[in-house]
Amino acid sequence: MNTPLSLQITEDRFLSLVENIPGIVYQCRLDDDWTMEYISHGVEELTGYPSKDFIGNNVRSFASIIYADDVEMVEEVVLLAVENKTHYTIEYRIVDCNGELHWVFEQGKATYDEDGQALWLDGVIFDESSRKLSEKLEVNSLRVLESLSSGADIHEVLSVLALSIEEIWPDMICSVLLLADDGKHLLHGAGPSLPQYYNDAIHGIAIGPTVGSCGTAAYTKNPCIISDITIHPNWAPFLELTSRVGVRACWSHPILSGDGSVLGTFACYYKDTRNPTASELQGIERATHLARIAIEKKCEEAALVEAKEQAERASNAKSEFLSRMSHEFRTPLNAIMGFAQLLELDDNLTEIQIGNSHEIYNAGEHLLSLVNDILDLSKIEVGKIQLSMESVALLDVIDECNRLISPLAEASGIAITLDVMQGAQDKVFADLVRLKQVLLNLVNNAIKYNCKDGLVAIRVTPAGERRVRVSIKDSGRGLSQHEQSLLFVPFERLGADNNGIEGSGVGLVITRKLVELMGGEIGVESEVGEGSVFWVEFDAGC
Repeated sequence: MNTPLSLQITEDRFLSLVENIPGIVYQCRLDDDWTMEYISHGVEELTGYPSKDFIGNNVRSFASIIYADDVEMVEEVVLLAVENKTHYTIEYRIVDCNGELHWVFEQGKATYDEDGQALWLDGVIFDESSRKLSEKLEVNSLRVLESLSSGADIHEVLSVLALSIEEIWPDMICSVLLLADDGKHLLHGAGPSLPQYYNDAIHGIAIGPTVGSCGTAAYTKNPCIISDITIHPNWAPFLELTSRVGVRACWSHPILSGDGSVLGTFACYYKDTRNPTASELQGIERATHLARIAIEKKCEEAALVEAKEQAERASNAKSEFLSRMSHEFRTPLNAIMGFAQLLELDDNLTEIQIGNSHEIYNAGEHLLSLVNDILDLSKIEVGKIQLSMESVALLDVIDECNRLISPLAEASGIAITLDVMQGAQDKVFADLVRLKQVLLNLVNNAIKYNCKDGLVAIRVTPAGERRVRVSIKDSGRGLSQHEQSLLFVPFERLGADNNGIEGSGVGLVITRKLVELMGGEIGVESEVGEGSVFWVEFDAGC
């Protein structure tokens, strides 16, 4: 038997159960106002309005706090579910007592009479604001990072950032200022929703303890929240400007680097006087973090570009100097060599004098060869080498190189062999003169660094589809891994000076650069005691 006491206990337990459920539990009429018969105290935590305000529309209806843009959608979803006698699930926005929007998730179902007519709605509502905000901030972060990775300049990236925050809070106007090189002023970074005259006016404002919100935030390295700029002394010098724009509140956060130094400021303007909400502060903190990433990345890129340009300027200056010096050396060298040859023709010279003049000529010829190598390298590095690319008869070039180099090979007892693999193309796409220079240098090295009575084997093979490889193998001492890593370093001779082998140390450097300019590749395979194989590959000719 249900006594009044037992009924009261049951009711109390039911109310305790309902009130302890997170979110809002409700029962409402199926009318335009969603008139509440019951709504739990959770509504006050979410909206700031006490639950009694909504009972019977005592002070306000629940419909009155649904965001205007969502009212029609909520009604359509609920009525469709009622008609189909199913549960309804909705996400929409409500406006709290401070005017802040909250995303909510609602689920409910109608109760029906015996005739199938809906009597009321029972449901629950949960605050989804944090999840929704996190999702939006994540999407906007990706948008900003994509802009950054696309190569957009810093102003474009920061504009994307400002607009993405304004998209979440439509009444907010965002601006980014960047630290000037002098460290004492702030320069315009982005303000896509502010008038151009305002961005121009604040471009170059000083950093100081009482300079608006941004100058102050940069000075103190702390947020500067000014809810009413019309009465705040920091904004007194700018009142005419802000009045023209129509803004009343400005919150500015410093953008700090990893070491705590100021990079700029991120500011939010409002047309009404107000303080930031917790969610807005969360969004601003995320925005300043993204701004920091963007600014630091662009600074790093600028530093790398500057370092690269400085290195290029230094390299070009060096190459230009070497080129000029090489030209200056060639004129007197040619004169010296010419006179040495004339001396050898003098019938009155003794054998010793003839020998001396011959030594003068040989030394001059060697020095001229070094000068020519340096001049070639300099021309390549400053981009002054001109190529005439054509289909070149490879075997003819190899034969000519062998004829030119054979006296040197014979003097050292070196045999030169040539093997052309079946299927190898007999033409390559290259510059005839430079191809000959490349092959001569490689064969010359194979002879110079060979052992006495050694062998130089030249082999022509296919190298993939429409590519040709020329390999030059010697029977010298071979190269260690460390020596191979130094092969293409300018002026590095791998101890050849101690072996009496002449050279400038730039031959292989020139060779590699010429091969690459002609669209080819060069490589080396070597083991100590097994000799070395230098190879080059080119596209096949027509």
